[in-house]
Amino acid sequence: MNLTLYKMTPLEEWITAKYLEHSICLPEDLEINRVADVFGGEITYLRTRSHARWEDDGTSDFMIILDSRLDEPSARSEFFHELCHPLRHVGDQKMLPKAFRDLQETQASLFQQYAAIPFFMVQDLDIPVYEKDIPLYLAHVFNVPVSLANRRFNQIKGRISQEEYSQRIASYCQSIYSKADPVNWSQETKKLFSLAIQRKLQKGQGVVVR
Repeated sequence: MNLTLYKMTPLEEWITAKYLEHSICLPEDLEINRVADVFGGEITYLRTRSHARWEDDGTSDFMIILDSRLDEPSARSEFFHELCHPLRHVGDQKMLPKAFRDLQETQASLFQQYAAIPFFMVQDLDIPVYEKDIPLYLAHVFNVPVSLANRRFNQIKGRISQEEYSQRIASYCQSIYSKADPVNWSQETKKLFSLAIQRKLQKGQGVVVR
C-alpha cells in the first residue's frame, strides 16, 4: 500500500494543523483529556449514553459526557465521535429533521476516523506487510476498537486506490493525446500519411487542414 498517494481532506488538514500546533505528534500524545483541552472542552464520566453539550453562542466551551461503563478503547472511540458535534455542528439534534441528524452523524463518523487515527501519524508507523494484520495493529497503536481501526484502514486504502485509478486514467489519456500529435509519429507513419495526402490530391480531392 503506497501511502504517498493518500490525499487528506480539508477537514483532515484542519485537525492535523490543530494537533501539530499543540505538539500532538505521536499516538501516545492522543490522550483524550489533552485533546479536549486543545479544542476548548472538558470530559466527564456518567452512567449514561455518551453525548456532547455546548452552547450555540459563539463560545468554544463544551462538555463531552462519556459513558462510564465503557472500556477505554470504546470510550476513546465515542469521545472522538462526540468531539465533532460542538466543533462542527449547531443546534439540538433532537430538534432537527432526521435527514439532518443522519448527515451530522455521518460527518461525526468521518471526523472520528480522522481525529482518532490521524494519517500523518499513520505515515510514520511500521505498517504490517499483510493487510489482514493492519486493522489490529492500528487498533493497538491508537487504543481504539478494531471496528474503528478497520473503517479507517478501509478508508485509507480506498482513497489510495482512487488516486491510483485517477493516475492510470491520466496516464492513458496522455498517451492517447501523445500518439495523436504528429510530432510524436514515427517516420513510417509520417511517410504513410504523406503518401495518403498525395494520392488524394492526385485524385482531385481536396485536403482540408484545420
